[in-house]
Amino acid sequence: MSFIIKEVFIIIGIIALGILITLGVEEIRFRSMKRALTTEIKILQETNLDLQTKNGNLIEQIRTLKAQVEARTQKYERRISQLEEEVKTLQETNQNLQAKNADLIEQMRTPKARVNAKTGEHEGKISRLEEEVQRDKTASKNTEALTTEVRILQKKNHDLQAINDDLIEQMRTLKAKLETKIRIIPNE
Repeated sequence: MSFIIKEVFIIIGIIALGILITLGVEEIRFRSMKRALTTEIKILQETNLDLQTKNGNLIEQIRTLKAQVEARTQKYERRISQLEEEVKTLQETNQNLQAKNADLIEQMRTPKARVNAKTGEHEGKISRLEEEVQRDKTASKNTEALTTEVRILQKKNHDLQAINDDLIEQMRTLKAKLETKIRIIPNE
């Protein structure tokens, strides 16, 4: 039996050694995990602090933007209110003008009929006057043509007069020469 007891003790020892080794490995793993978790906690705490700072900055920016949005909203609401008042005023003015326009149209019907009657009379006069203007234009063109022709004839007449004057002068000269010759030559 002592052999069996030795073997049992050996097995118990091996089991105990296995347990101790397992516990040692677990202890090492636990310490390693604790270090890793501690490092991760520090990193997360630093990240958290950084995010809190950024969050604080963002909150300030949001407050500033909200204030700006509220100021602009109030400004736009005032402007919208003004525009609505202007629209109402314009609508009222438009209605008043439409009513006045209807009255004026009614008032214009009678004079319009008179104008239409007078227009017929005037159209006849205008037609006659247009015919006269056309005749005057034609006469004016003819007058201009005649004036141009008269100027040309006057120029020719002037030129002929100059030639005529020259011929008269030549005739006088010839006559004088002839008279001189006749005096010199006795009558036969």
